[in-house]
Amino acid sequence: MGFCMLKQWGCAAMVLLLLTASFGAAAQAPAQPQRFATVHKITGVVQASDPVSGKARTIRQGDAVFVGEQIRTSGNGEAVLRTDDAGVIAVRPNAQFVVDQFKAEGKADDQFSVRILSGALRMITGWVGVLNKSGNRIATPTATIGIRGTDHEPYVLPHELARQLRQPAGTYNKVNRGGTYLDTGGAQVDIDAGRVGFAPAAPEKRYRALMTALLPALLEKVPGFFVPGAFDAELEGLAAMDLSEAMRVRQLTPPLPAPVTAATVQPTASESSTTKAGTAIALAKSNDQPAAPGACDAQAIAVQWLAELDAALVARDAAKFVAQFAHDVNVRLRVRGLNGAVSELQFSRIELAKSTFTALAQLSEFSSRRPV
Repeated sequence: MGFCMLKQWGCAAMVLLLLTASFGAAAQAPAQPQRFATVHKITGVVQASDPVSGKARTIRQGDAVFVGEQIRTSGNGEAVLRTDDAGVIAVRPNAQFVVDQFKAEGKADDQFSVRILSGALRMITGWVGVLNKSGNRIATPTATIGIRGTDHEPYVLPHELARQLRQPAGTYNKVNRGGTYLDTGGAQVDIDAGRVGFAPAAPEKRYRALMTALLPALLEKVPGFFVPGAFDAELEGLAAMDLSEAMRVRQLTPPLPAPVTAATVQPTASESSTTKAGTAIALAKSNDQPAAPGACDAQAIAVQWLAELDAALVARDAAKFVAQFAHDVNVRLRVRGLNGAVSELQFSRIELAKSTFTALAQLSEFSSRRPV
C-alpha cells in the first residue's frame, strides 16, 4: 500500500512538473508581432528592421509590416502601405520611420502613433484619424503633428541634407487636403490645405539671437523638394475607396465636431510677429534650388547676419546691434501674458536696442527654454 501511495505521489509530481514546464514555456514564448499595414506597391529596395535584434528583412508586395519595425527606403526605394484602418502611407526615397502604437478596433480609443526619423511620407488618414483625431500623432525630432482628417506630407530634413538643398533643417508638413497642426514645446501653428508648416531644428551652432526661430510657422510657398512619388496618382482614389468601404462595413460613424466658441479660440504661434521674424531669420528667404555660381546665397548671408547680431549681444554693443537693422525697420510684438491676455508692442530700431540692452542690464541670473 505504501508503495502504491508513493507511486501515486510520484505520478502526481511528474504531472505537476510537466505542467509547470509547459506554463513556463508558454510564459517565455515571444509575443506575436502586431501588424499595422500591408505592402500594396513597391519599387527599389525597402527594408524593415526588427526592433529587438536589429535584423533587417527586404519587404515585397503583399508582405505585412509590424509595429516597432524601422522601415527604411533606399535612394530609389518607394512603397505604398495600406494600413489596417483603411489609410495609406506612401514612403518616399531615403525615408526612415517607426510605428510605435497601433490600435484599430473601430472604437473611440483607437491609436496610431508614428515616429519619423528622416525623409518624407505621404499619409492619408484611415478611420483612426476619423474616430479619434487626438489619438493619431506623428512625432519628429523637432515637432509633433496632429491631424484633422487629412492627406498630408511630413518631411524631416536633417542638417546634412539641409546643407545640400540650401534649406533650413527641421520638420516640414505640406497639407494636400484637410488640415494639420505643428506643435513645438506647446507652441502651435495650424496648417490648412495648400500650405506648408515648418518647425526648425535646433541649429548646429547656437545663437542667442535665434531663440524665436525655433517656433513653428507657416511658409509663404511650398519648397521645391516636395515632389510627387511614383504611385501618387492612385493614392487618393485608393484611400477614399478603402475608407468608405471600411466605415460602411463596420458601421462606423465619425464624431460630431465640437462647437467653436470664443473661449476655445486661442492665439497661436502663427499670430506672433516674433515667430514670423524668427522664422524669417531661419529661412532667410532661401531658394528652393541650390544657388547657381555667382548667385546670391541667402543662407550664407543669414548665417553671417546672425553671427554679427550675436556678437553684438555678447559684447553688449548697442551701436553694433542697431547697425544690423534697416533705418526704417518697425518691430511689432504680440505678447501673451500668464493670464492669457494678448498685448501688442511696437519698436523702432533705436527703441528696440534700448529695450534689449535695458533688459540685459537688469539680468543677473536667468534661464531659457528652447522648444525641441
